[in-house]
Amino acid sequence: MSLWFLLAVASAVVFGFSTFFFKINSFRKWPLMPFFAGVYGSGTLAFVVTAYLEGTLYLTPMIILSGIIVGIGSTYGNLLFMKALEYGPASLTSPIVNTNILLIVIMSVFFYGERLGFLEYAGILLIITAISILPLDPKEKLSIPNRIWYVYAFLATVLFFLRNGGLKVTEEMALPNTTILMVGYFVGAVWAVFAYWTSEEKKKVDGSTQRKGFVFGLVTGLFSYGGMQLYAVALQTGPASIISPIFATNSLIVALLSILYIKERLTRLQAATLIGVFLGIILLRV
Repeated sequence: MSLWFLLAVASAVVFGFSTFFFKINSFRKWPLMPFFAGVYGSGTLAFVVTAYLEGTLYLTPMIILSGIIVGIGSTYGNLLFMKALEYGPASLTSPIVNTNILLIVIMSVFFYGERLGFLEYAGILLIITAISILPLDPKEKLSIPNRIWYVYAFLATVLFFLRNGGLKVTEEMALPNTTILMVGYFVGAVWAVFAYWTSEEKKKVDGSTQRKGFVFGLVTGLFSYGGMQLYAVALQTGPASIISPIFATNSLIVALLSILYIKERLTRLQAATLIGVFLGIILLRV
């Protein structure tokens, strides 16, 4: 089994925990900006250390520009993802925003000439179909009383394409993705701190609750770093048209953890989609 495939699966699992922690922060109603500051603060430091060890701790105008674009996609994608979680379940929201993989697959095949076999196309199609049909579940519609959820979920999908697809572009440009992610997470950290100090949140929420959100964010940031770093390393040797669908299965981890921990109920259609994701992954490596 290829190393890049194992790295892609590991990235999905680790990042799935990170995404689930976003849901936990929302579930516990801890303040958002201290949490974001923790996520991007610890993530930035982790990428600094990794870039130093890789010998890629340097900046160029292109690295900075790429990092800003990836950072905007990550930061505002996560912000809108959190907003979407206020109106819909994590077991539904996370799979929907992960449909950005369709754009990455199209870009990889048509712009970068990646070649796939029949079974690989079948596996990708099965994963994308399984993730995409979740909004058709009539039972889930009952749990989304406000249609603004669709707006937040759509915008988060586009922004996450800037992050995930952007890393494919920079990999093709032979730029150091670890350093680009470092810049991107630093952008997120600066934005979170600025947004916190200019908001009324710090006055309305007691210090103890804010510290809890910040500390939980620090832990979440390490999982976010781990998932994104594994994804970036997998892209160095493997095809993005396969790695991206595998990475998108982090929504499977979120759905399972939400069911086990938050007691979100799994509908029959959701169960079928999860089975479809598993079968799709199997087809990718037959």
